[in-house]
Amino acid sequence: MKQQKGFTLIELVMVILVLAIISVIVAPKLLSLSSESQTAMIKSVGGTIASMNQMVNSKTQVVGIADKGDCSYSCGGDPHWDVLVGYYFVDISGTRLYVYNGYPMATQFDPVVQKNYKTVMGLSDDDWLVEPYINSHASGIIPMKFKDKIADIKSGNFKCHLEYVAPTSGRSYALKTLTYDC
Repeated sequence: MKQQKGFTLIELVMVILVLAIISVIVAPKLLSLSSESQTAMIKSVGGTIASMNQMVNSKTQVVGIADKGDCSYSCGGDPHWDVLVGYYFVDISGTRLYVYNGYPMATQFDPVVQKNYKTVMGLSDDDWLVEPYINSHASGIIPMKFKDKIADIKSGNFKCHLEYVAPTSGRSYALKTLTYDC
C-alpha cells in the first residue's frame, strides 16, 4: 500500500483563514495609500496652476493688459490681442495663453483656448479633463480616471478635482482644490 501525501482539509482551511485575515488588515492600508497619492497629485497640480497664474498675472501687468477684458474687433492694433480668437493673450514658452483681466481663461468652449491652457499648465489629454461650467461659474479640472463622475461632480456629490474660476468684470480669479472623495 502506498501512502498518499498532501494537505488535509483542516490545513487548507487554516491557510485560507490566515490569508483572509492578512488581506483584511492589508487592503485598507493599500487603498489608503492610493487615496493619499491621488490627493497629493490633485494638490500638486493645484499648486502648479496657482503658481503659473501668478506668473501670468505678472506678465500681463508688464505688457499692459492685466486690467483688460473684452475689446472690439481689432482692439486698436494691440499686439496682445488675437483677432481670430477674440481674446488677449500672453506668450508662454511659444504658446498663446488667452487671458481676461490678467488671468488665464481655462475652459472656454473654444477648443484653441482650452488646448493652449492645458499645454501651458502641463495637463496632458491622457491624464486630465477640463470640463467647462461644472457649476454656475467654475470649470472643472478632473483626473481622467474620474471622467465618468462628471454628473456627480456637477451635482456636488463627488469631490476629487480642481475648480477654476476665470475672472470676469464682476468676480476675481479663484482656484479650489477639492480632495474629499479621493
